Amino acid sequence: MTISDGLIYFGVICILLGIFIIVADHKQQKKALGDKRLVERIEFYKSKWQGDHAALVLAPYGVAVLLTILSCITELSAFLYLAGVEMLVASVYIYNKMMIYVEAKAFDGQ
Repeated sequence: MTISDGLIYFGVICILLGIFIIVADHKQQKKALGDKRLVERIEFYKSKWQGDHAALVLAPYGVAVLLTILSCITELSAFLYLAGVEMLVASVYIYNKMMIYVEAKAFDGQ
């Protein structure tokens, strides 16, 4: 396993996570369709949560990069697959925590 193979794999995982987040955001915006104030509150609380938990949001990327580098050093592809699984699980978990907070705050004012 070379570093370029590891970076390609890491890039594919990031693209898949981006698609997941875009689809989830689209579903959330359909829920708030027509209420401009609600959409603004959702965006405000999303950015507030991400700012307050920046380390939590960035931590899975750091772990995945370290696992990718470890995979390239040791020539064990298991670390690379572990990085992908870690990214998927951590991103879904973090996104769900953020949306629980956003829905509790943004929809509370209605």
